[in-house]
Amino acid sequence: MTFADKLKLIRKANNLTQAEFADSIGISRGNLSGLELGKVTPTPLFINCVSLTYHIDRNWLVDDGNDDLSALNGVTNMASLIAEKYEQLDNKYKKFVENQILQLLEMQKGEK
Repeated sequence: MTFADKLKLIRKANNLTQAEFADSIGISRGNLSGLELGKVTPTPLFINCVSLTYHIDRNWLVDDGNDDLSALNGVTNMASLIAEKYEQLDNKYKKFVENQILQLLEMQKGEK
């Protein structure tokens, strides 16, 4: 996952528009758009700003080979992130996900 993908993911998981996110880190919406599209290279200062503002590990942000979304745990709205990804699935996979959730809930009941 590229820096651009991660940046967009952080913004969307926090339910922010490009304008709101850009404002929160002190850049223009146009600059943010370029960053999210991978057309603008982020500066070290910008990377640090995102890391500190959104409590995201700087190393995770810059490591294009690190797709581990656990770096986002606790600092983003995971429900909205999951919902967005769920909507991208076709019906067959949506049903699979629903069944997995139901099974997890049953397992959890059994542990109580």
